[in-house]
Order: sequence, then structure tokens, then C-alpha cells
Amino acid sequence: MLLLDQGSLWPHAKMVTTMGLLREVRAAAARISPEEDRTICEYCRRGRLTLVDEAPDKNFGILGMLRQTLKCDAPECGKLTIV
Repeated sequence: MLLLDQGSLWPHAKMVTTMGLLREVRAAAARISPEEDRTICEYCRRGRLTLVDEAPDKNFGILGMLRQTLKCDAPECGKLTIV
């Protein structure tokens, strides 16, 4: 995590720290969420989507937007969905 004081050279340091904390909270929430709350796969309608990767969005990452990669847990499907 980035820790900078008030007189830092980069004026947006607090925003970066806050976004990093928000990302960590979202990742923790995804790990502890119940299994039945996961989204059903749009392709096969049998499996449920599991979070595989989470990264800042290429265009809107500076605003705190994240790009999530989800994978269907059904063995016959396994499709990836990017949100």
C-alpha cells in the first residue's frame, strides 16, 4: 500500500491509497461471500462464475473501476467472462 504524507510531491496520494484499500476490501468480500450468491454462467446456465483475476480497468482504473475475469466452474463449459 502506498503511504505518503500531506506534503508529498504527488497531490493525489490519498486517492491512490483509498483506491488500494477499496480494492483490498472488494477482494476480501469476494473470498468470503457465500457460494450460492455467485452468478450463474450465461453460456451453459449450469455452472457458477468464480473470480479468477481482478485488475484496474485500462481506461477507468484511475477512477477506481476494476476489470474482473470470471470463470464458469462447470467442467464441460469453463468459459471466461470479463466484467
